Amino acid sequence: MYEQDTSPNKSSSQMSLVFSGQALEYFKIWIVNIILSILTFGIYSAWAKVRNNRYFYGNTQLDNAAFEYHATPIMILKGRLIAIVALIIYITLSNFYPPAAIVFAIILALVSPWLVWKSLQFNARMMSYRNVRFSFKGALKEAYTILLLIPFIPIILTSIVFLLLYFISGDLSSEEILAILPIAFLATYLLFPHVQQLFTSYYINHQKYGQGDFSTQLSSKKYYKTYLFMILWVSLLIMATSTILALIMAVFTALAGGMDAYTNIQSLGSYDEEMGPAAIEGMIAAMIFMVIPIYLAFIFVGLWAKAYLETHIREYVFHRTQLDQVLRLKSNLAMGKLFMIYATNTLAVIFTMGLAYPWAIIRLTRYKIESIDAIVTGNLSNYVNQQQEKQSALGDEVGNAFDLDLDLGM
Repeated sequence: MYEQDTSPNKSSSQMSLVFSGQALEYFKIWIVNIILSILTFGIYSAWAKVRNNRYFYGNTQLDNAAFEYHATPIMILKGRLIAIVALIIYITLSNFYPPAAIVFAIILALVSPWLVWKSLQFNARMMSYRNVRFSFKGALKEAYTILLLIPFIPIILTSIVFLLLYFISGDLSSEEILAILPIAFLATYLLFPHVQQLFTSYYINHQKYGQGDFSTQLSSKKYYKTYLFMILWVSLLIMATSTILALIMAVFTALAGGMDAYTNIQSLGSYDEEMGPAAIEGMIAAMIFMVIPIYLAFIFVGLWAKAYLETHIREYVFHRTQLDQVLRLKSNLAMGKLFMIYATNTLAVIFTMGLAYPWAIIRLTRYKIESIDAIVTGNLSNYVNQQQEKQSALGDEVGNAFDLDLDLGM
């Protein structure tokens, strides 16, 4: 274990993480990655991922020392090829023999905790700070419990209820099935905050830095409270947004000619041969005028919900996370500022047809990283690297192929 400084004069110092990435610099990496990935039919994507990660890790610094990313393109490529083959098999079965695709999907579900577990090991092992590697030592059994057993408890209980009803009555009516199934799915959904808390605790409490151990103590109660307030706020925002949009439409209708215009708007989607080109163009313009504000409004409500959850959960988790008794973390994310970054980034990417993505991701990454403070009590240089087993990229890449990444809410 880490040898702590037991001196009575031991003091703490607070340092902020720094991100030095630049939008133009990253744009060059990003555009080359896209072009070469297209020209090589995706093969270069393994090199692109490594270049991308090395850029972001290498431009993240704590106490004038940068993080490093150690994965090689060949490691990523091997896992990615296996993932692509598996994905092709799944798509082929879905198109030509759906029952086999269902069996394949069940097998994938049974294997997914192992894939996530391998991904956590690989990603941790590929990161270092001051030549000291990170690692992940979580047990596979715990991953299966959190990711497979607990989320399916309502489904398992529902199956038991169905079996009992069947043995008692000898038959199951469609009314009984329709009455029980929604309860099972609702119960599964309501377990999500609890599963997220368990997985975050599992992830942090088994992370290591050299011979040091990260630790945290999290409560599901805080997660449920955060999600409940988010749902309440989103409900209010949706009602307010709907009211404002309705008023805008009413004003537009009045300005456009009263009930005649309103009647024309109601008839959108029905074609009248007697309508002239001008009338049709007017209807299309009215449709666009109605659809775009509604679409953007609900995008912004979703971004607000994301910013709310991320800010509150990240602050809660970071405040309760430490490395031995040497390092503690603190998050200074402001929900309003994070929402504005999400909103303006989204608009910039839409109106530039994706070309603003490098600027948007650099801007967001800088704010998130530089909102983290590290309170250090002792000396991080006392940590030493430990010999680790060779890690495979298979879990990480198969997980990416089938979208198995889990959101920690941070």
